[in-house]
Amino acid sequence: MIYRSLFYTFAANLKKIMKQICLFFTCVCVAFAFAQDVEIQQSSIFRSFANPDSLSGATLKIFQDTHIDKALMDRKSNKNTQGGSGVGYRIQVFSSNVQRTAKADAFKIEKEIRDFFPETPVYVSYTSPFWKVRIGDFKTMAEAQNFRSEFVKLMPDLKNETYTVKDKVNY
Repeated sequence: MIYRSLFYTFAANLKKIMKQICLFFTCVCVAFAFAQDVEIQQSSIFRSFANPDSLSGATLKIFQDTHIDKALMDRKSNKNTQGGSGVGYRIQVFSSNVQRTAKADAFKIEKEIRDFFPETPVYVSYTSPFWKVRIGDFKTMAEAQNFRSEFVKLMPDLKNETYTVKDKVNY
């Protein structure tokens, strides 16, 4: 009989504690959601600098491109549909592990490619022991292959080292 009354007392106390814990987490979730709304409403940290300083009354004016402001807003609101990254394809045009010359060769090839294709991104990377040069951010293998055939026509000396690779790309 004593054990039964102790059990009911324990159960009642446990219920109270669980209600308090649920109430606490509900309050934390609401506060977190409110904080995110406030953060999204502030369009840019640069606008907060426009408010006069409390001591001197001075203001700071920053002239920024509208694209930067839009990028900041998109990132804050997680509505960035144009940008981002994911799995795609690039054209690898150089890979070498020759210690003395690989780095210089990679940057030389990068410069040549940028001269021929100024609008196409070129990436130089080092993954020990290889220096690599890759071109483009293609979503599909077909896009990458089309670019590769165009590339080989303009730079036939790199034809033997050029092939399509799967990589993390920027959209």
